Amino acid sequence: MFILTENAKNELQNRLKLAGLKQLIRLQMRKSCFMKVKLTLEESIQTNDTEVIKDELHFIIDNGECHYFNHKTLDFIPDTTGFKQFEII
Repeated sequence: MFILTENAKNELQNRLKLAGLKQLIRLQMRKSCFMKVKLTLEESIQTNDTEVIKDELHFIIDNGECHYFNHKTLDFIPDTTGFKQFEII
């Protein structure tokens, strides 16, 4: 479905270590900012979700948004102002 860069993988692993029971990574497209990804950590999958496993990381994506991630790369790009963001490129 999508490729995961090393930067994104490392950042996600760090966040999961701090998250406790929340081990599912929800990916959502930000409606106000093209190609920016909203990422949240969750404990359970919803009925309208697809689960994608990449490098032992469990991602969940709403079925209606899966097409945004097809044949793309998920990258983590730390902003110089301190706002950390994920992008789908």
